[in-house]
Amino acid sequence: MELNKYPAPHNQVATRIVDGSAVIVLADSGEVMVLNAVGTRIWQLTDGIRTVQEIIESIQREYAVAPEQAHNDVAELLQKLMDSNALVLREQPIPSPIK
Repeated sequence: MELNKYPAPHNQVATRIVDGSAVIVLADSGEVMVLNAVGTRIWQLTDGIRTVQEIIESIQREYAVAPEQAHNDVAELLQKLMDSNALVLREQPIPSPIK
């Protein structure tokens, strides 16, 4: 997992938070994924603005887990989401809208 990349939801994904769990619908396949609380928080952080490393650090702080555990949990979920085409890794952050 490249720690300096910017994970972002694929543009063909719809997401809703239901009872604290992210429900992700993949438009291409119709597959539905439901994430647990930690997975939902990781999903919320995959905004195309934060790097993988920043997401790992956030999870480590928020859940008071060891760095290795945070790294493994984040990397495993991000890989699963990429394999399902729910997530893409960007080279650059998503630009902020002009105000």
